[in-house]
Order: sequence, then structure tokens, then C-alpha cells
Amino acid sequence: MRKPLAALAMLASASLILAACAMPADDPNFTSNTGVGGDPAANAAAQEAGSAALEGGLAAPTSIGIDVPLAAAPKPGALIISFTDGSDFEAVMQTAMAAGAEKLGWTVESVTVNPADPTAVATAFDEAVAKKPAGIHLRGEFYDSVAVGLPAAEAAGIPVVCTGCAGEPSGGITDTSIDGTAQNNAWGDSLAAYVVSSQYEGEGAGVLIFTAPGSAVNDFNNEFDTALLAECRECSTTQSMLDPAAIDLADPAAVTGFVASEMSTSMGAWALLDSGAYSSGVAEALATDPTLLSPVVVTGLGASAADIAALAALASDAAPAASSDPAAAGARTPEQAAALQAWIGISLPVMGWRVIDQFARILGGDALADGPVPSQLLTGANAAEAVLDDNGNYVGIADYATQFAALWGVK
Repeated sequence: MRKPLAALAMLASASLILAACAMPADDPNFTSNTGVGGDPAANAAAQEAGSAALEGGLAAPTSIGIDVPLAAAPKPGALIISFTDGSDFEAVMQTAMAAGAEKLGWTVESVTVNPADPTAVATAFDEAVAKKPAGIHLRGEFYDSVAVGLPAAEAAGIPVVCTGCAGEPSGGITDTSIDGTAQNNAWGDSLAAYVVSSQYEGEGAGVLIFTAPGSAVNDFNNEFDTALLAECRECSTTQSMLDPAAIDLADPAAVTGFVASEMSTSMGAWALLDSGAYSSGVAEALATDPTLLSPVVVTGLGASAADIAALAALASDAAPAASSDPAAAGARTPEQAAALQAWIGISLPVMGWRVIDQFARILGGDALADGPVPSQLLTGANAAEAVLDDNGNYVGIADYATQFAALWGVK
């Protein structure tokens, strides 16, 4: 399994190199060329792949991602320990895990710890192993800190499911398929295609990606880079790290201040946040910031309830998505920028039940399930029709609990 912090550093470096090779069209050093590397066939193939990724991303999901029943109903009484950063965003998944576990007569114990404190995370993990639970769940941002303790969990026969972890399972991790590399790559492809399709004529979109330490999310960022530059020779990407050691990610004012400051000196007019966990107030702050060189389009991965509500409030015909007038290049209005906002909604409720399902398969000796978690690229045109829970969180599949209960053989 790749190490998230090392991967993040490598990706940031790669992004800077890519940006240097593909400057925005309004840069005085930019020289236009035709297609990807000047190869019309490669350009056409990239555009075709992008169109397919965009179409697939915009479509509403039709499955919880699994359809194979358990061989037998799980035995009650299992304890699952789940690590969380305590944010409202992650609370959605923790609540879903608890509900799914209750259906099986299991218990979920949520352990709140700051991922920016490696010592605290490592200690909490050792304490979790000492309790000898039936399983431990992690998010990718905790992986580096618990790596030393994973062999002890493996020796004790405790399976560890990591959501948002990159690569194949190794080093004591039992499963990384849920919110793993494959799905993050698909999300990167669909959002890159959306940015390309939404440019005004002659724009050459410059995208500034705001990323926090993680694991599989680095795959998303890397795939977004790759796909965007394959489909748009004139586009560019750079990354700016939201370092939890320097910025309190739980403080919306601190996050929005940092994002606005970075965008005010950036040549880009697109901001991409790789988690809805720290999106609160960002779009509103950028929409009214007088220091920005141009109106900023906000996009992201993992829409929060507030992000979805903002998208649903947009009238799909409030402003044209792009200008067909070459003379208007570089003149996107604030209204047009707002109308282009887009977020990938990920079903955290279903993901929580998928984690419980995976543990049921592991403990019962069944084959693991590796299908995709329900997700959808949400825009002002389709957000109002998205399937949400009572709190406005993206669900995607309305009857997911009933479907899981049927696969588990419980009522």
C-alpha cells in the first residue's frame, strides 16, 4: 500500500511540473498547439474517454455496489472499533455504521482522534487492538500513524478495513476496496471531463487543487491531473496543501481565508477541494472576495449537505455554462462561475453499511465485495433530483438499508 504523505509530496511535485508544461491560455509564455502532444488521434481518444466518464458520472446510481448474499446470517455480539476525526462530515458515516451494526446485533465504538497527532493515533490504535474487537475500521488519513501497530492487529487475528486507502491491502490491512484507488480514479476522470466541457472558448482552465493528507484521495488528485491534461493541452493544475498542522480544518474561517489567499495569487479560475469536510463557506467567500483576479468556479470531491443544498438552489438556466464569443474569453461573470459549481456526491450512509457488510463477509469466511459505492457528479442541473437523507446528505439509493438486510438474511 502506498504511503499517503509521501505520495502527496510526489503528486504536488508532479502537478507543478505538469503546470509548467501546460500554462493557461492567457499566460504570455503560452504557445498554442493542437491536441494532446500534437497527435489528433490521441486527442480524439482522450476526448471520447472524457465524454464517457462525464456521462457516467452524471448518471444517478442504481446499485448499492453489492448483490451477493452472505452464506449465513452473521452471529450477533461483534464489536467493531472505528476511527474518526470527529468532524460532522465523518459523523455521517459513523452514524450509518452504527445503524448497520445494530441490524446485525453488533456494536460500533467510535474513537475520535486528531489525525494530525501521529502519537495520539498510534496510541489509540494500540488501545483498540488490546480490546480484541471483531474488527477495526480506519480512514486513509490515519494509515501512516497506525502502520507500526498493524502487525499486532494481524497477529491477534483482528481484520482491519480501511476506507479511502490507496493500493492493494498489505501490512496488516485486510481490505482497501471501499472508496479505494479504482473509484477515486473514476471520480477524477469524471470531474476532469466536467471542467474541460465547461470551459469558455479559449480559456485553458487553470485548476488549483486544495488537498489535505489522505491516501486514496491522492489517486483522485493524480487522475484528475492526468485526465485534464490529456483532454486539454492548454489546461494546468497545481496543488496547495491544507496542512492540519498549520490550519485548523475544523475552523471554516481559517480554511476559507487560506483558500481565498491562495486563489488571489493563482492564475487559475477553478478551485477543487478534495473533501467536503472542509468546504463550509468556501464558495460564498470566494464569490465576494475582491482580491481575486477573476470569478472562481468551486468544485470538489465528497459533497457535504451544505454543498448539495447550494447546488440545488442554482437554477440550471441561471447563466450560460460557457461563452461562445471569442471576444469574451477571460470574461466569465460571477453568476456564470456560480452556475458552474459541481461536486461529486459520495454516499457516506451506504459506505458505512458497506463497511459493516465487509466485516460480515470477512468474519463469515465469504468472499469480499469490491463494487463501487453509490456516487454522482452533482451540478445545478441535477442536484435537486438527487436522493438525499433527512439531513440533506447524499444517499443515492433510497432503500439501501432494506437491500442490505436482505443480503444479510436479517429482518
